[in-house]
Amino acid sequence: MSKEPEPRARRQAARCVVDWDRAAELLARGLTIAAVAERVGCSPATLSRKRRQDPAFQAALDRGHDAQPETEDDLRPHLRSTLHGAIEEQVRGGNVRVIVWLADRLKLVTPPSQSTPQEELRAILNELSPEELKEFEALRDEP
Repeated sequence: MSKEPEPRARRQAARCVVDWDRAAELLARGLTIAAVAERVGCSPATLSRKRRQDPAFQAALDRGHDAQPETEDDLRPHLRSTLHGAIEEQVRGGNVRVIVWLADRLKLVTPPSQSTPQEELRAILNELSPEELKEFEALRDEP
């Protein structure tokens, strides 16, 4: 007799339960098969096979497509409020990148390397000859 244990059969891995309705909903929203498979906990090949071969899954996918808004205009208010909420959350959290991006988009700051329109106009006027300056002043509207 040896003291080594007898070889045993491999234990089967626990199967996770996949929410196929959720997978159909995510696919209907336009997510990729790989992204959906990762979210619901199955392989992309399994999800792809399910989409091709299972009539019940195909029906759920069709229902998801039908439930989606028909036009972009229907999505805009929802996306706008979601985006505003996300930006507000990042600003409250102190995300400097978002704050600087937002300030730039709202034209709240001028980068130090860029001159303002007033500075550019003054530079142009300073480069004019006296004759050109007189001609420019002659273009002025009369009060």
